[in-house]
Amino acid sequence: MPNKKTFVYCEKCGKKLIERLPNGMWKFVFGKKAEGAKLPPVYMLIHGSLKMACIRRSCGHFNVFNYFPTNQSPTEKSGKNNKEEEQNK
Repeated sequence: MPNKKTFVYCEKCGKKLIERLPNGMWKFVFGKKAEGAKLPPVYMLIHGSLKMACIRRSCGHFNVFNYFPTNQSPTEKSGKNNKEEEQNK
């Protein structure tokens, strides 16, 4: 059974920001791959909690992502956008 990707979205505008891996780490990928490159310009695996500004130019909202979440936040979805999730309720 394939693993569904779990992404976390901006609390303010809903932009997809970062992927949550099954082991709790965060995976951030940004930028286009150069010709012949194996990885994009920014590829980070983050262990721990982080505070991240939204990457949408018109937003800039700071989001806080905890390494040990107490509950699944409303901005954390499993491969679905916000509208699909609301329609399924």
